[in-house]
Amino acid sequence: MKGTLFYFSGTGNTKWVADRIKCEFEKSGHYIDILNIENFDGDLKRIFNYDYLIIGTPIYAEMQPKIVDDFVKKIPKTDNETKVIVYSTQGGHTSCGSESISRALSKKGYKVLIQENIKMINNYYFAVGKKPIKEDIESILDEAEQKIEKLVNSFIQGKRSINNISSLRLLLGKAASKGFKKILPKLSKNIIASKECTKCGLCVRNCPKGNITVENDRAVFHSNCMLCLRCIYICPNNLVNYKNKKIYNVVKPVINNLDIK
Repeated sequence: MKGTLFYFSGTGNTKWVADRIKCEFEKSGHYIDILNIENFDGDLKRIFNYDYLIIGTPIYAEMQPKIVDDFVKKIPKTDNETKVIVYSTQGGHTSCGSESISRALSKKGYKVLIQENIKMINNYYFAVGKKPIKEDIESILDEAEQKIEKLVNSFIQGKRSINNISSLRLLLGKAASKGFKKILPKLSKNIIASKECTKCGLCVRNCPKGNITVENDRAVFHSNCMLCLRCIYICPNNLVNYKNKKIYNVVKPVINNLDIK
């Protein structure tokens, strides 16, 4: 059997999970084709060439980012009840994004067998929560691997495992996400390259929104930002700051999973 996995990953958490899902399926003789949503411009009817579909998303303020939401809206309807895994990655244990995506796909005729929230490294610790230390990160990744192995085995065995979110929680999550999106332009102003910026262009080339330019000898961050934080964490010299503070690279164990240009 073969499946296709579509994902978006800002700093590597969601891609790290995608790679391990692929590995677990391959142990059972399955083939998984992994595709990055931000680079995909093909025909989504290709989904019908696979036996099952997997969607992976990060969470920004309880919900999936707009890039994922827009992608899900484009997925064609099916009469075949194609089986689906939906997973989200976030700094906490639960969120509403996977529930939102599952409901959208169910309305299109897909059969969601697995819906899971996977706690990963909190890359926004400098604004929400606390900085994870090495031991925390190791524990988080170990627990994530165990959860991935379990969800893949459940799917292969045809078992349904849904981490349900109530309609009230989903409603509150959507409200939180709406508020977050309204203040994104203001929040994005806090991202600033230090005067030591080498103008390497790495952040410019890899911004999923094309929001970064080089002006007056340093990278400049504009208002069309989703706050994925990729620019902060891929800077080879750690020169992209938030509120003029250096950010410790907590995502080192996962960010190399990204396909950096």
